[in-house]
Amino acid sequence: MNGIHYTIRITGLKTPEGTIPLRALRDISDTLLQGCERALRLSIEGRSVKRGKNPEWLSKSLEFTIAGISKGSTVLEIEAPTLAESAPEQVQQQTLWYTLPNPEDTAMSLLSRSVSDATSEQLESEYYDRGVLNALLSFRSPLKKYMSELEVNSKIRERDNFKIGREELEKISHMETETPQSHAIVVAGLFDLIEHARRQFQLELEDGQKVRGRADSPLITEGKMRGLWGKKVTIKGTAHFNASRKVRFIEAQIIKPFEVGEEIFQNITESKSPHRLIEELKRKQGTKSPLTEIWGQWPGEESIDEILSVLRQASVETL
Repeated sequence: MNGIHYTIRITGLKTPEGTIPLRALRDISDTLLQGCERALRLSIEGRSVKRGKNPEWLSKSLEFTIAGISKGSTVLEIEAPTLAESAPEQVQQQTLWYTLPNPEDTAMSLLSRSVSDATSEQLESEYYDRGVLNALLSFRSPLKKYMSELEVNSKIRERDNFKIGREELEKISHMETETPQSHAIVVAGLFDLIEHARRQFQLELEDGQKVRGRADSPLITEGKMRGLWGKKVTIKGTAHFNASRKVRFIEAQIIKPFEVGEEIFQNITESKSPHRLIEELKRKQGTKSPLTEIWGQWPGEESIDEILSVLRQASVETL
């Protein structure tokens, strides 16, 4: 394998330098591989999580090899295959509206970009979604149990370098909070680009926003997609969001010609973050909020039942 060499430096272990508990190695490896898998799948397929057996190209891309363990904290020497070796067809097929990974990239390269964009709060990054963020947050467990920080470095690919510690996880957690859960959606727009090989499409909304998607049902045939090209359609499916709370990808279960009465689906209403909803609630309620009246004054001598009773009564009075 003519792969890329990485060093993974693990600090904070309670064992002597150059050693690592087997359980810690297992947990760290599982978490790292899950993050790499989701970051790579997102870059190739447009979504990071999919049910079913992993395709062969994805499994090959995750065939990392431990080449040695050395001292200086505890350092794992890792070899990772390039995508030119493990997924040549996936990185050579050109796409019309987004950039595929470079053939010389590895799955670790994609994870590095996910970490970089999430920790620098790139809200509309194409390198992470909620699935990738959840995988990164899985580092909380090994950080709590075994180590204080994990750092990945490559001498020949410095752009792949990244680290995961408590500070990075706090920023990633914030991005995860800002990214809405995937949910069902009905949306209408112009079916202006299609790519048969990947069953992918691009939908242009009334406001000019362009959203990528993929036909996720065998009932949506290539012939049907060709017949709808350049026409207005209505799509029912699952919407996936980025941290700016915009739809970034749609898994379509139904694609049909647009009909009169479906104008209400031509725009997507931006979902609001919990923080924004709380701020709006504060502005609307002002001093009438029952929480405003007791903020900084409780707990006192009242029981929790008495407090809840007062809150219920105050809520009724403000309606």
